[in-house]
Amino acid sequence: MLIAGKEVNQLEITSIKVLSARRFSSLICSKHFTHEMLAGSVKCSVRQIQNWAKQDTDVHTSYLFALAEVLKVDVEELLVSVPLPETRV
Repeated sequence: MLIAGKEVNQLEITSIKVLSARRFSSLICSKHFTHEMLAGSVKCSVRQIQNWAKQDTDVHTSYLFALAEVLKVDVEELLVSVPLPETRV
């Protein structure tokens, strides 16, 4: 498989990037957003914003870019690398 122009064996991939709950929560506070304001801006439920702020999670790409745009940060600032589980399908 080619990733960024380099041949990578699937077994070499040991982590993935997901939305960091800690960074996301910190940005919400520092940018003075409420969960309701942010949900309205990215067109998702308040419950979804609350879930993302509680636990590192995989977020659909369109939401990730919308969150970065609304919070005025680079997408990478929202992400954290987590190890892949030992058992994969």
